[in-house]
Amino acid sequence: MDSSEQQVPLSDLPPSAQLARLHAQAKTENNVEVEEPIVPSRNDPVVVENSMFAEPLIAGDYPTPIGQQPVKKPAPTTSAPKKKDTNLDLSSESAFPTLSSGSPRPPVIAPGWSSAASRIKSRPATTQQQQQKKRAPASGGVSSSGPSITDVLELPANQQISNQPNKPLGFKSAADVIQQVINRTGTNIIASTNRSGTTTFLIQGATPDVARAKRELVSGLVVKNTVEMAVPASVRRFIIGTKGKTLQQIEQVSSTRINIPPRKDDEVLDEESDESVNLTIVGDVAGIKIAKAEIEKIVSEKAAKQTIKLDQFDPRFHLFLAGPQNSTIKALEEEYKVKIQMPPFVNVTEIEESDFVHYPILVIGDKEPLVLAKQALETHYADLQKTTRTAAIGIPKRQHKYFLDKNGATVKEILEKSGCTVELPSLNDSSDNVTIRGPEKRLLSGLTLVMEMAQAVHVNVLDLADLHKNAPNPLQHGQHIIKYLMHKDSLKVIESEHRVQIGVPRGQELEKSVSLEFVSNNETSASEAYKAGYDLCRALTPDHFATVEIESHLHRHINLRRTKQIQSIKSRHGVAILFPEEKTDSSTVLVVAQNKNNEDGESAVAGPQDALAAAVADLQKIAADSSDIVSKSVSVPAKYHSLINGPRGTTLNAILGGDETTVTVRFGGAHENDIVIRGLNSEVKRAINEIEKIHVAAKNDEFVTSYTTEFSIPTAYSAHVIGKSGVNINKLKEDLGVKIDIGDSNKASSEGGFEAVKTKRSKEQAVKVVIQGIKINVEAAKDRVSALVATLADQVTLNLNVPKEFHRFLIGPNGRYVKKLEDKYNVFVKFPRGNNNNNVNGDESPIPGGNPDIITIRGGKKDAAAAKEELTELYEYERDELVKRKEREANYRQAEEKRKAAAAAAAAAAPAASTTEQETS
Repeated sequence: MDSSEQQVPLSDLPPSAQLARLHAQAKTENNVEVEEPIVPSRNDPVVVENSMFAEPLIAGDYPTPIGQQPVKKPAPTTSAPKKKDTNLDLSSESAFPTLSSGSPRPPVIAPGWSSAASRIKSRPATTQQQQQKKRAPASGGVSSSGPSITDVLELPANQQISNQPNKPLGFKSAADVIQQVINRTGTNIIASTNRSGTTTFLIQGATPDVARAKRELVSGLVVKNTVEMAVPASVRRFIIGTKGKTLQQIEQVSSTRINIPPRKDDEVLDEESDESVNLTIVGDVAGIKIAKAEIEKIVSEKAAKQTIKLDQFDPRFHLFLAGPQNSTIKALEEEYKVKIQMPPFVNVTEIEESDFVHYPILVIGDKEPLVLAKQALETHYADLQKTTRTAAIGIPKRQHKYFLDKNGATVKEILEKSGCTVELPSLNDSSDNVTIRGPEKRLLSGLTLVMEMAQAVHVNVLDLADLHKNAPNPLQHGQHIIKYLMHKDSLKVIESEHRVQIGVPRGQELEKSVSLEFVSNNETSASEAYKAGYDLCRALTPDHFATVEIESHLHRHINLRRTKQIQSIKSRHGVAILFPEEKTDSSTVLVVAQNKNNEDGESAVAGPQDALAAAVADLQKIAADSSDIVSKSVSVPAKYHSLINGPRGTTLNAILGGDETTVTVRFGGAHENDIVIRGLNSEVKRAINEIEKIHVAAKNDEFVTSYTTEFSIPTAYSAHVIGKSGVNINKLKEDLGVKIDIGDSNKASSEGGFEAVKTKRSKEQAVKVVIQGIKINVEAAKDRVSALVATLADQVTLNLNVPKEFHRFLIGPNGRYVKKLEDKYNVFVKFPRGNNNNNVNGDESPIPGGNPDIITIRGGKKDAAAAKEELTELYEYERDELVKRKEREANYRQAEEKRKAAAAAAAAAAPAASTTEQETS
């Protein structure tokens, strides 16, 4: 429309043109008011670190109005005749025929590429309209009034949770999420997926409902990201709010999960403090943006000082901006009375220019000095860009990483001495060139210093494949050695003792090289560390290692359910058992025979082959006993799946038995009604029985969602059930979604918590426990509390009186014997303090009864008794050995005395014989 047409009064236009203009005005107003959620684009990676800085574009068009829009009456103009205004009747059916405003537009027929679309879009429009009216009150709010619009939302395939190999707990299917959004928002949603995997959603409903539906679809279907956000420590309590209400509101509005580190015991709540804490926000990009905005709003209101973020500076100039030993920063802080926080040191070649915002400089202070300090930094930065130059020099690639020590201390030292900085190529870059950056007059000094420091670094390389070149597979054997040394932290001991740095190959590098690099500025230290590493690795010959193949899906089960058996194998055979990391999906378990040394440090066994063979046989038997893994499916109508899963997966948790279960459940398989259960055959059968019980109860309207049970436990155990700061009972509430009150029978807490018993009472006295929630969850919570009480009731504390001088024999070198005893019987053994610093538990408790000979054993009745019996036998053996040793020493002394007496007699007789001989002569 040109400018001349815009000047024509509304009343002078024909009726159709007037209606078109009114629709255009209403459409413009709606477009301005609707806030679009952020949707990841198809080019974004699945997981983006610091994703609040990468805001993907919105896919889809602006909302399209459907039906009759609210008409905004234009202001009357003096030039328009009043007659035409009065004659114009916008409600005239003859002048303006109805455009089907009385009912929603029939659903758009989308391509049938998506199973989700086929299940959701099949309902007639009239049915959708009826259900929409019924759903609005159920959502807890009043049905939104206003014009009906249709909006488009697109989600790329690589951003959808349903396309990921590992789905979060509780996620069943995209169709289920869509159906829940329809129920909550009262909108009509049609979904279709094209051949590239991009899913398109057509959302129809009132403007606020459509906006809410788009937000919930993004929140429920898009892959979650994790970001960190630094906030002043003094503001943390305002973010949490009273009883965590403020934090809960932020999480609810943004559909995110926010983790805040707890306050340390020695932390002082000082409003003027510059200390900060890092919050972790987990959610989609849009939710993270909302959560950050809410948190930043609280920070700006409650923080004692303002903070500005300067993220436009190239990290290559950060050290120059800070100055040697932060001298420039300190001068600015003193001049403007502000606090300047520099980002952590990084190798600048590892980051892209678009990521500079990840490393901002923070300036904290009052408003006016803050602006002046910012201007001073910007001016200094501009000068540095003009005056600095670069030069390159070649240094062997293996020495590059030793310039990148902790917090860049070496690079900062180079800046202090030469006025230049060092930039190293990335690890993936094969170039040996190192870049020196600084003022042109100082470049030569910087180059010279870097060369001197490179030559001063002494690197001794120990190639494990060459060390054990006679092994059947030297590279694999070297990998086994490195894995074992990392497991035992043996290399850290060498680093600490000799003050060196040991470079260990990792990741893909480990597949090609098994060389250890011993690095130090002191040649003697590097040599001594190399010798210690050489001796350590030389002793780890191939006959110390064995492997056993166990299917990877059994590893978790064995580690959880066969812990005692694994510990027993380690203790009996003196081996270490190393399971592969879960993410590798490897089936190879490494078994290492550890040298059992006597008190003189000499090997106490001739060879490890027998121990390895026995350990491998025991592991294979455990694997065989655990190999009864099956996968079964049960068909339950999809509408009951949410009941079986429960709020946040709590009912499913109750069915499976908590964190220690090895059973996995997936909703939706070949058919949407399928529930696939995988695990041990016996546990799978039990899970199927429980699922079918819930199905039958729900089908017959017998599934109880509001159930209460009461029972009593001994008061003496209530504190253990609650746990320190409520940790045990809070976990139970979170896992099973129930409300638990523990307290006096007349003093149950009314706020869902508990009233701890603060007075000492005997075991005969009882305290009432009240649990409320879904019936199956309540029963599971009751069983777990009862099991814990039964375990506590079985706990005993036994005392063993052993003379103090024998304690070191029972503890063993570095606590080896007592640790094995604790692992074998699952007990806790406490020696009185002061026993040659060998109290392996680090307990500084007072000596029981004031007697330094008393050893305390705590655990189950049978286990504690067995541990006490074994300790007693060991004590008696050591006592008998001491008696024998004393007898041998006494006999040796007597024999020595007799020998000395005989020698003295012989010596005394010798002069007399000599005198007699002389007289005879």
